[in-house]
Parts: sequence; C-alpha cells; structure tokens
Amino acid sequence: MNAAQGGTAPPTLTRGYRFARWLRSLWGLNLALGVISVSTLAILWQFAGPLGIPGLKDVPPPSAVVVAATDLLVSEQYWTGWLKSFQRIGIGFVIAQFIGIPLGLAMAISRGAFGTIFPIIEILRPIPPVAWIPISIVFWPTREQSVIFIVFLGAFWIVLLNTIGGASNIDSAYKRAALSLGSQPRDLFWKIILPATIPSIVTGMAVGMGISWEMVVASEMIAGDTGLGYLLWQSFQINAISHVIVCMVSIGIAGYFSSGLIRMLGGFAAPWQRLH
Repeated sequence: MNAAQGGTAPPTLTRGYRFARWLRSLWGLNLALGVISVSTLAILWQFAGPLGIPGLKDVPPPSAVVVAATDLLVSEQYWTGWLKSFQRIGIGFVIAQFIGIPLGLAMAISRGAFGTIFPIIEILRPIPPVAWIPISIVFWPTREQSVIFIVFLGAFWIVLLNTIGGASNIDSAYKRAALSLGSQPRDLFWKIILPATIPSIVTGMAVGMGISWEMVVASEMIAGDTGLGYLLWQSFQINAISHVIVCMVSIGIAGYFSSGLIRMLGGFAAPWQRLH
C-alpha cells in the first residue's frame, strides 16, 4: 500500500512539507529573505573591486575582511573593546531611561511641568550629542564619564519625547470613563496612562539604543582610550582597513541584537502589542 492509498508519507516528502510550512511562516520567510539579501550584498561586494567600480576598488573584499576577523577574534584588545563599549552603553542607557521615562510621564500629565521644562528641552535637543564632547571633557573629571555622558544624551532625548508623545496621545474617552466609574488619579496612571504608553516607551528605547551605539563610537574615537570606536580609529590610522570594517560590522551586530533584546522585552511588558 502506497502513500496515496492511506499509508504514511515517505520521510523525504514529510521533511519537504515541514520545510515548506516553515518557509511560509513569517519568521522563516524573514530569515530566508535576510540570508538572501546579505549573501547578495557579500557577492556584489566581493566582485566590486575587480570590476573597477569607482570608490570600491580600494575597499578590501569580504574574503580579506574574514581573514582580518580571525586575527581580531584572538586579540585581547578586541574583546576588551567590546566589554568597555558595552559597559558604557549599559550605564549611559540605563541612566537615560531612569531619568527620561519618569520625566516624560510627568510632563505629559502635568501642564505645569510641561510648560516649565519643555522650553529648555527644545533649546538643548537640537544640539547633536557629539557637539557636547568638548564640553563633557572639560566638565567631567574623567574621559570615561565623558563618554558615558554622551551615550546618555543619545538615548535620553529619544525616550523622553516618545514617552511624552505616547502619554499625551491617549484617547481622553478612556480617562473620562475611568473617572466616571470612580477611579482615583493613582488608578488612572497605573491602569490607563502607563500601560498605554509602554509601546511608545519601548519604541523610544529601541531607537535610543541604536543612537547610543552611534554616540559611544563617536565619543570613543575622540575622547576614549579603549572600546570598539577607539579600536576602529586606531585601525584606520595604521591603514588596516579590513580591521576597520570588522569593527564596523561588530558595532552593527551589537546594535542589532541590543535593539532586538529591547523589543523582545517590550513584547513581554506589552503582550497585547505582539504580532501573531
């Protein structure tokens, strides 16, 4: 009796069906498309130099970058740079959340707080965080604190404005309904305002994490003596362009997984926002 007559399907058919079903799933499709796009970029990059494409003929191909990566992976300076950059990101980013989220909620709830603080924010916010590097070197006792301060600024403005926007855009009908049913202001905050603002906070944290990595690299290149940004700049000064690219890719991977971790934790904090 064959499979068409009601028997079990051959193992090859079963595996093919499972693979096709996995590929049709959202996660599987995204992963497959991501692998294809990265592979295509790597192939184009590999042959860009031999084809004489302007601006890329002097850039090392992926094969040379892989060789450089193997050298750096056994380098103590590389892993020390990872550790120092992550420490600075962690400290600056966490401080930004502890200050930015409560301040944003307070400004969204209180007109007095908003009217007092918002003009100061609008004056300081347009200043790029990298423009603060000279002042931070003078103001803070150590360069380590200067780098952390720049990371803090990179994450602070984003989460602050996202928190204000998320809390301010809550439909007032929900607030009126809660008050009409006897809710106290404290219940209004914990049951309506804060839960409704969590998605905006998570978005601000994810975007702020990406900006924090940009700021830590920029500040390490100027004011630091360790870290991935410092290693990147040192590699450039000795014309080790392959090492520069490895550092750039490392920073991109670190930012990708850091933001992804925040989004994952945000899914647990706001399960109603998950996509099915």
